[in-house]
Amino acid sequence: MKLIPNRTTFSGYGEIITASILWGLAGILAKMINGMPAQSIIFYRVAFASIIFFIALLISGNLNIIKLGDKKAYLLLFAILQAATMMTYFVSLLNASVSVAVLLLYTAPVYVTLFSPWLLKESSTKKGIIALVLSFAGIVLIVDPGKLELSRYSIGILAGIASGITYAFQIMTSKYLSLRYSGYSQAFWGFIIAMLILLPVGIAPMDVVFRNLNYLVLLAIFPTILAVSLYFNGLKKVRAQSASILGLIEPVSAVILAVLILGEQISTLEIIGGVLILAGGALVTGEK
Repeated sequence: MKLIPNRTTFSGYGEIITASILWGLAGILAKMINGMPAQSIIFYRVAFASIIFFIALLISGNLNIIKLGDKKAYLLLFAILQAATMMTYFVSLLNASVSVAVLLLYTAPVYVTLFSPWLLKESSTKKGIIALVLSFAGIVLIVDPGKLELSRYSIGILAGIASGITYAFQIMTSKYLSLRYSGYSQAFWGFIIAMLILLPVGIAPMDVVFRNLNYLVLLAIFPTILAVSLYFNGLKKVRAQSASILGLIEPVSAVILAVLILGEQISTLEIIGGVLILAGGALVTGEK
């Protein structure tokens, strides 16, 4: 008898897909910010997200959902991994190319697939492996690895590799924490701790902040608060491997949004890559 995913599982898939699309907005909004270095953009992103998130929870009377419980050390680890992923990804962007940075960041599903059977006791499946191969092939086509020049981008490449590794362990840490903390709780405390970590290097002149305030607030709400909360809530309902593969929808949405909003051109290879990623996503949603 064929196993059909239940409604909870489908709900988790929907949350992760929506989060991935919202994450695709991050690059668009970041390009609209002028005069701020990467660490400042990241700092104000999480700082504004923390403030807006807290006010929303206070007004709605839902502060109890961010109440601290046990596993605080793992919550701290999750926040550190989140900050490390954002920083290493932006360092890769600045020192290499967008293609290199995106490709190396989205090697995360490879590490999740490799390590989750040992760390999370999740068994690998044939569908998961096939979906991983399809999705990763799609990423390779989208970022055009022909542009890679290892000798010129050593710092960016090392940072990109680090971003993929930290992102994978962030996913697996969140999966472990989901037994105790909701996605909203993980997101909130992740923002707070990341803000404190970035505080020494993230402060920008106030005139620069005010000039970019609209974009910073939008960056804090849509690809940060909503995306992170939806993603890690969805992660409670599906396998970590499935979630990491569905997260590969993000670069597809980023390409589409760049075409629609920034007027960028899309190549045939990018279209084919997007189809492969969506095929991998469709395959993985067929798992129980």
